[in-house]
Amino acid sequence: MKAALVACSDPMLLYRREDVERLESLLEKENVRVVRSPHLFDRMEDISEKEKADDLTGYFRDPEMDLIFDISGGDIANGILPELDYEAIRESRAVFCGYSDLTTVLNAIYAKTGRSTINYQIRNLLYDHADAAKIYFKEHILTGDIGARDLACRFLRGNAMSGRVLAGNIRCFLKLAGTPYFPDLTGAILLLEACSGTPMKMTTYLHQLKQLGVFEKINGILLGRFSEMEKKGYTPTVQELVEKIVPPEIPIAVTPYVGHEADARAVCIGREYSLKEG
Repeated sequence: MKAALVACSDPMLLYRREDVERLESLLEKENVRVVRSPHLFDRMEDISEKEKADDLTGYFRDPEMDLIFDISGGDIANGILPELDYEAIRESRAVFCGYSDLTTVLNAIYAKTGRSTINYQIRNLLYDHADAAKIYFKEHILTGDIGARDLACRFLRGNAMSGRVLAGNIRCFLKLAGTPYFPDLTGAILLLEACSGTPMKMTTYLHQLKQLGVFEKINGILLGRFSEMEKKGYTPTVQELVEKIVPPEIPIAVTPYVGHEADARAVCIGREYSLKEG
């Protein structure tokens, strides 16, 4: 198996070099050949969006590549979207993995190619819950055995939903609004999570989704973790805001295993999921 490490969002900080080396070592122990992008630590002013996009497209063109792990996050990943070669991505066997700001790339790839991507941050192998994360990685990420049963969903409204799972980080997904990279959400399960944000920010994001007509199209909403909201005990909670703003006929479920926490698991963007109570 072969994997690449890339950074399509903000440049990796220099102190992360040790993390990258540890990741490479962990992957090699699982018999994964690792290729490291030469641009992981480039400053924003030293690399163009096209160069970053060409770097990523090059890994998709590699006939031996299996997985492409984006280990970055931040704000600027959407800048590469017009520069990607979506035909090369469509024909590739490689699967792109990332989270947070990479929500833009995950959903754009699906929107432009119909190919599934994976909402997952491989750096979780290095942090709290690392032992469990390594087992999960070996048994599910490397094998492709990624499904709804690992998400431990609980329903707030309704008792079932099914459809293609789309989206991820709510703030970053909304960057795609009005662009050719915003996926068709008809019949989808809308996955939402966030690292930072107050009740006011979540309210405005939810109203933007409503005004885009999203809630008229989807089959349900799956809420992951909203880290700042939870840790600071903000009220109203995200769950309360969603139940207030989203039409009452839309099922709503929650999972503790999607988001920015170190025990997060993977979700396949663009893949059909069936979620049921219990």
